Amino acid sequence: MMEIFKNITTVFVDLDDTIWWFSKNSLQSLRHVFDQFGIGKFCDYETFDMHYHYINSHLWNEYHHGRIPKEVLVNERFRYALEKSGCPTGAIDGKAMNSEYLDFLSRLPLAVPGAEEMLSYIHSKYDVNVLSNGFKGVQQRKLASSGLDKYIHQVVLSDDCGITKPLRGIFDYALDRCHATAQKSVMIGDNYETDICGAHDAGWHTIYFNADAAQGNYPSADAMVTSLAQIMDIL
Repeated sequence: MMEIFKNITTVFVDLDDTIWWFSKNSLQSLRHVFDQFGIGKFCDYETFDMHYHYINSHLWNEYHHGRIPKEVLVNERFRYALEKSGCPTGAIDGKAMNSEYLDFLSRLPLAVPGAEEMLSYIHSKYDVNVLSNGFKGVQQRKLASSGLDKYIHQVVLSDDCGITKPLRGIFDYALDRCHATAQKSVMIGDNYETDICGAHDAGWHTIYFNADAAQGNYPSADAMVTSLAQIMDIL
């Protein structure tokens, strides 16, 4: 155990691409709705995928920073992708696509490599909770589908408090919900800005899961790992 973490009692873990493998599962879900809604009549999958990922990344960044509500994110991303892919207005219901995408996505089981082993280890030592900007209902189903829910005490979401990471309010809300203190809490996450900088600014300890081993300076991280297995040597 690293000395800086010796007084930790509560661990908060981001969900998507930290323990549940969003990037892999979402590819399968996007292909599912592409086929189910017959988008191939208007464009090839690569074109649709490009437009979807462009707008989805942009909208999530806006949502993280509280500049748009969730409704804009979920309603706009498929509408934009369909329009840019050449689908006539009204030919396909973007809202229905979004609902099917989220439902299918949340039932996929693939966890990030090493997630179950890491969670089993820290669950035996700490109070372990999820802290996520994802959507209520969807995030709980992801945990259940992957079998990771048994290691999680509480799931704390931006949907619960109306505040998104990296804003300070959601971190304070999480402490209150989980009867924890900043000085004895640590945040584990794959997004340096939303997870690590947000938690650091709220007075928490932080472990940055830099899965791609991206080079850079990460001053808000108390520790950095490139695999979840390394966390077991830190906590």
